[in-house]
Amino acid sequence: MSGLPFALPECRRAATARIEVVTPAALDRLASLDASVYVCGRHVIDATVAAWSADLTAHRADMSPRIARSCGDSYIFPTGTLAGDR
Repeated sequence: MSGLPFALPECRRAATARIEVVTPAALDRLASLDASVYVCGRHVIDATVAAWSADLTAHRADMSPRIARSCGDSYIFPTGTLAGDR
C-alpha cells in the first residue's frame, strides 16, 4: 500500500516522469504538496487522472536524471495533508 488515496499504474519500468500531487486549498485549509509519484511515459495520463479522481491536483514536474525510480513508486511528504491520513 502506497498510502495514496488512489491507485497508481505499476508496470515497474523505469520512471521518466515525476508528478507532484497537491491537496487543493479549501475554506478550512491551505493547499498542501503531498506526494511525488513516478511513472513511465506511458502512464503519465493514467496517474494524473487517478489523482484528479481523488479530488487532488497533479502537475508534471522536472525529474532529475540522477534519480532512479520505477513506474508506480511514490513518496509522501511527511509535512503534507496525506501524511496525516496514514
